[in-house]
Amino acid sequence: MKQKFFNNKICYAYILAYLLCVALDILYLVKWMGYGETGSAMALFLPLMIVHLVFPILAIVWRKKEKAPAASFILLFVLGLFAIFSITTAHTMTEYVYKSKNGTYDKTIDDFKSRATLNVSSESLSDGRWNSSITNTADGMNLSPQLSFDPVDGAAYYVIYMVDESANSWVHWYAEVSDTFLDEGENPGQYIGPYPPEGSGDHLYTIFVYALSGEPGTRYTDKYPEFDEPWFGGDVLWTYLNILDGNKSPVMYGNVIEYGYISGTYSADTK
Repeated sequence: MKQKFFNNKICYAYILAYLLCVALDILYLVKWMGYGETGSAMALFLPLMIVHLVFPILAIVWRKKEKAPAASFILLFVLGLFAIFSITTAHTMTEYVYKSKNGTYDKTIDDFKSRATLNVSSESLSDGRWNSSITNTADGMNLSPQLSFDPVDGAAYYVIYMVDESANSWVHWYAEVSDTFLDEGENPGQYIGPYPPEGSGDHLYTIFVYALSGEPGTRYTDKYPEFDEPWFGGDVLWTYLNILDGNKSPVMYGNVIEYGYISGTYSADTK
């Protein structure tokens, strides 16, 4: 009678552990489906469900035999730890996939540029070189470049970002606009034209344009960005602009609908 009572307790404990695992597995799946990761979530959800079947299988076997091992509570504890580890690992792996696709760009800037789809053009660019009028030099007028780009469906506004890629992404222009056409000198943000040192050769100045569905989901307490000094490359800025909601865990991405760029060179040695 004592053995039967012990056996029933063990069987019920294993069934309860299984039901808890099923609930956690479903919560895992629902969470990642909400983030658009149904494929990667399902790839781990099914193995989780299969692995966690060990709990009811053992309960059924011991129920039929009416004799559970004396160490079954220890086994339950070990299997419980393994279950927690498996679910935690599934979250970690899915989050890595999610961030890799939507959150952080960890490849090269050239690869990032190759994925650009937004058409950007500028009349301040001639034969691949920026006109001196946009420069902050003795020959220039420090006018922001003329810029035009295609409108994007669903875009609330656009972020313009100009950097000197030859000088560690030195920031020359940051603006948030709703129009898709800007005349030369029409600067709605912060702008300081190129002023490369003499003797430094050609510098590559790139203007990135990001079409956003809404305001960036994260902001900086200081000026945004730290202007007229080395800051983010265009691919790294995309990481921040792409945040929809920085208060969620994990962060909700998908704010950048589309992006494009235009590049040109300028040299202080060219007159």
